[in-house]
Amino acid sequence: FGLKIGALIPPLPLQSCLALRPCFSRMAGATTAVKISGRKGRYEQFINGTYEQMGAIHNDRQVFVTREAQASYLFHTGKSRWVVSKRVDDGSACYCYVEDTGTDPVQAKGSWICFDQDKEWRADTKVHITGALASNDKFVKLRMSLDAELDKLGLQSADSLKALWKRLDFNGNNIVSLAEIDKFVLEMVSGGTWPAWLNNKPALMRAYKKTTLRGEQGDAWVHKDEFADLLLNLFWFNKLFMIFSEIGGGDRRMDLGEFQRGLAQLGLQLTGPEVQQEFKKMDTNGGGQVLFVEFCGYIRNRVSPDHNKSFDSDISSGETCGKVMRKSHGNRGTHVHYITKKCGADFDALETKVKAIIADPAQLGPLWHSVDFDGNNIVSLDEIDKVVVDQFPLLNHKPALARAYKAATRAGDGDDLVQKHEFKSLLVNVFYFNKLFWLFENVDGDSGRRMTFPEFKKLMTMTGAKMSDVEAQNDFRKIDKNGGGIVLFDEFCAYFTAKACPECLQAFVE
Repeated sequence: FGLKIGALIPPLPLQSCLALRPCFSRMAGATTAVKISGRKGRYEQFINGTYEQMGAIHNDRQVFVTREAQASYLFHTGKSRWVVSKRVDDGSACYCYVEDTGTDPVQAKGSWICFDQDKEWRADTKVHITGALASNDKFVKLRMSLDAELDKLGLQSADSLKALWKRLDFNGNNIVSLAEIDKFVLEMVSGGTWPAWLNNKPALMRAYKKTTLRGEQGDAWVHKDEFADLLLNLFWFNKLFMIFSEIGGGDRRMDLGEFQRGLAQLGLQLTGPEVQQEFKKMDTNGGGQVLFVEFCGYIRNRVSPDHNKSFDSDISSGETCGKVMRKSHGNRGTHVHYITKKCGADFDALETKVKAIIADPAQLGPLWHSVDFDGNNIVSLDEIDKVVVDQFPLLNHKPALARAYKAATRAGDGDDLVQKHEFKSLLVNVFYFNKLFWLFENVDGDSGRRMTFPEFKKLMTMTGAKMSDVEAQNDFRKIDKNGGGIVLFDEFCAYFTAKACPECLQAFVE
């Protein structure tokens, strides 16, 4: 996990390289900050920035850390240098340094020595360090708390990092994919090692993208020396996702009203026009709703307003995302992963495939065994989620998967596990709940996960079902058992799945 920076700096021993953020003795006192600026070229994204005091002592001097989630540290080696590095250690592997034996880096008189593209150390007279105002922003304080969170879960020590990486990189090739990381997080959470709040797909995607786009390798894999950065990003973006979800509700969007009601949680005191002005900083496309990625960009601007804005180009969503990312990051930004809109043709093709699978024991059997890898004839939601991520990425949508799983278990034996004979029903439920969830987003006017009869008719038309008004009314009444004129989304999905694929109700027998 060490930083590779050339022949002039001897490589650190493995145990030292693994020690991302060791525990330091704590120090009381007023928090101060410094700002490093002026670096252009190699490592500029790691060197430039505002560094807050950690409240920790290393070699009898303060340690400073950037406000970025993927942090850089400014500390003294204990001999003759202040260094900027990705971890606090002996300073032998770093991005840059300045010769000084004092206790205040701002007072250092010499030039900063930086590691250039040709792997040579050179003085960069454009790099300057100045005093800065410490921030009282809620999210800066949240960022400063991450090291303690990692420490609580034992993610600071060399041994724990080494063991975790070995578990994640089970084939030993020193690189891992998004799917492997997703499985790893699921296992850590489901096993009780990590708290449940660390398992959120949007946060995982942001952590993965930030780690790979900011890494030196220039590809879409997380490498061994980027693992510690990935862990810190996972904690940061999951913290943000919890705040975003609490303010915006369960629909993964935040409107102006929700933003206004959540001002206190965002550490803001605004009134009148100020509320709308602040909301517009997030709602860059003027759509009236803010997505999680936009919220992350807004928080990043608050935490580090002087950052390189091209680093946030992956926040652009929709059809222009790939274009924006390639403009700022080159083809490496999108060459193996990209964003596309879901479309009916994709679902139609997968529907044919799913029906073929459940009709053919030769296909259904191996698929079941890939889920039930321990052969106990029962599978959990986490085990199903893994297979969906790997084999059916179009269906990788947690709310739809959870509803499909609940429907399958409720229709079966009523327990919390899917048994072998319920597997057909589960597979078809996963498909149709995903397809209907996607369609429902375009029909449900108030996003309440419920529909009236006109919305029911519209959705049935979108699915291609041919029904007269009388037939539609009769079917709607069958679902709306209490006659309230409202059908819940889960009830509609169960109805439609049985109607579209009645063979799924047959038990799976090899």
